[in-house]
Amino acid sequence: MPEAVTESPQVRRDRDTAITAGTIVCVALPSVVLLVMDVSAEWWTVAAWLAGTALGGAVLPFIYWAPYRALGIVPYAGVAWLAAVAHGVYWNEWPAWAHGIPLGVIIGGLARGRRGEQPPWEVALLIVAVLLGVFVAWKIREQGRPFDGAGWFVLIAAVGLVIWTVMRLFRPVFELACEPLLWMMYGVQQRGPGFAGFPSTGPCLVIANHACWLDPLFLAKVLPRPITPMMTARFYDKAVIRRLMVAFGVIRVPEKALKKDAPEIQEAIAALDRGECVVIFPEGYLRRTEERPLRRFGQGIWQILQARPGTPVFAAWIEGGWGSYTSYFNGPPTKNKRKDLRRTIGVGMSAAVNVPAELLEEHLNARIYLMNLVSNARIHLGMEALPVFALPEKAEDAENESE
Repeated sequence: MPEAVTESPQVRRDRDTAITAGTIVCVALPSVVLLVMDVSAEWWTVAAWLAGTALGGAVLPFIYWAPYRALGIVPYAGVAWLAAVAHGVYWNEWPAWAHGIPLGVIIGGLARGRRGEQPPWEVALLIVAVLLGVFVAWKIREQGRPFDGAGWFVLIAAVGLVIWTVMRLFRPVFELACEPLLWMMYGVQQRGPGFAGFPSTGPCLVIANHACWLDPLFLAKVLPRPITPMMTARFYDKAVIRRLMVAFGVIRVPEKALKKDAPEIQEAIAALDRGECVVIFPEGYLRRTEERPLRRFGQGIWQILQARPGTPVFAAWIEGGWGSYTSYFNGPPTKNKRKDLRRTIGVGMSAAVNVPAELLEEHLNARIYLMNLVSNARIHLGMEALPVFALPEKAEDAENESE
């Protein structure tokens, strides 16, 4: 088995983006300080406003619970900074708070979204950036017309920062933009020990029941890192959705009856090798009836774990999706149901487990074991687990359930 990396390419790219954006901020910050200090008010008043608002802005991203999506705050703060700088260039007004808050949010968002220890070369890069910014600010001051030179310098830096970070941090920016809509429709609550010990990096599998179309979004909402879910070709191949799914690294699942040689299995294994968090709904089927909340798991999850047996598995139960606007309750999704408004969704997650090697020798044993794990995750939501799933008594029953 190839050794799994600690960071996925997506996370590593966003991390590199954070480093570069932080460098840009460090270069521009001394000029911003120069601009807001060169006003008619007493310098200590301006300094206090600049430092205080920047400190307050830097704290805000740390209040937001998801470190990865905190990176998405950076471009939005960049837009605010851009507006403040454009206003200053045109009107020659440079209020300290208008620059302190967005710059603080940018710095805090970059720091919050960073992962792991800061390597020495990165520290050296930021120090050099600050020194370069101080030199530029000093030269602008020496010219005697700080608003002309420094204003355009900071404006260009702000425009570059916004455009570049939006392009490079598209996924956290998009996910953050969708959160208000998701909040209006659903109140997603998380419970269980799995969340407390959820790894910030490295490969892992999240398995859950599947009651409505939006189950992947509910999991994405409560997990602290980007996920790699699967999506059927029926939805994946739609023009607009496909572009987003490719950008987010979603695994396409072809629609076919037999999946013994399914390419999505190999893609999921490759995603684990890249250190990603792969989300799977092992039923491979959206819930259809009230009487059967959980169907027999397919062989796909067994094939993945058989190929990568040491992968930690987090079992989750999503409650509240059945009966929602995108479920099959009382008819097909979006039919015969009211649109959801602050509907309560509970996500219970158990601590990670490593599936015993002896269970992975036979697919039915592994599938039944995983079904019971998902069923037991209901306990974290204050519900009773479903009746214990067991192996079929007859061989022909096993064959009927094997697909």
